[in-house]
Amino acid sequence: MRVMLKTEHESCAVEKSILESFNRQSLLSNDDPGWGGIRFQFTYSRSASALPDEVIFPANAIHIYTDLSSGYVVEARINGRLQKSSIVTGDSLIIPRGTAYWQSDNQKSKGITLGFNSDFLARTLSESIDLGCVELLPQFPAFDPLIYQIGLALKTELEQNRYSSRLYAESAATFLVTHLFHHYAFGKQKEQITTSGLPKYKLQQVIDYIHANLECNISLSELAFLAQMSLSHFSRLFKQSTGYSPHQFVIKCRVERARELLLKSDLSIADITYKVGFANQGHLTSHFKRLLGVTPKVVREK
Repeated sequence: MRVMLKTEHESCAVEKSILESFNRQSLLSNDDPGWGGIRFQFTYSRSASALPDEVIFPANAIHIYTDLSSGYVVEARINGRLQKSSIVTGDSLIIPRGTAYWQSDNQKSKGITLGFNSDFLARTLSESIDLGCVELLPQFPAFDPLIYQIGLALKTELEQNRYSSRLYAESAATFLVTHLFHHYAFGKQKEQITTSGLPKYKLQQVIDYIHANLECNISLSELAFLAQMSLSHFSRLFKQSTGYSPHQFVIKCRVERARELLLKSDLSIADITYKVGFANQGHLTSHFKRLLGVTPKVVREK
């Protein structure tokens, strides 16, 4: 039986409010995959315009500018501070929950808007950062290569592997949120917990759970819940114990299970694809060839 987690879901009103706060419309979102506590939107501005009024942001949010014309300029006011910025592809704007924000831009653009609710932040950072003593600071648009790369990676994953993207998305978002609070926050942080890895019994419990649920859209939250750890702490210790990130390990297990079924069963490659949790046959073939050096068809014909 899979672990069921009680999570705080962003309401449609809050999601709409985030987009309106950035004066954006959505082209692509993660509504169906349901990444717990993470809101992804690939957005566009229909025309150059200004927000009519200052807004108070309802959740922690980032906007990453991805498709711009030359000479793109944004004038923004954050908590009373006004700044006019020339924006280039890859620049990102960080707006914590409760920030007073206003903006005006001079051209149409596309970009990635990410929102993180407070429950996701608590599950991600509770063992490394005291959120009661640390404040994420708003940032006018600036280039951060890690934020840009993670934003593009999440967009690609959602486009290519929409219904099996949850573990990848939560892993990437955990890394991103940890980066944000280590580089764009003010306050006293907890000392990092150091250890050689997960206790053996917890590691085995997690591995058994993965093997029992390969056909499911396993989430990082489920695995961390089993180990009774925050997302970032669990991810770090799991990699110390196995040499793989949780997402890499699940992919490896799925490929190994698929190989067994190809050799020992009469199931078609298409049936095996879904039985081991891959979104489609192309996804299986890509990882199979990367890890084993051959395609599923070659193994089936042996």
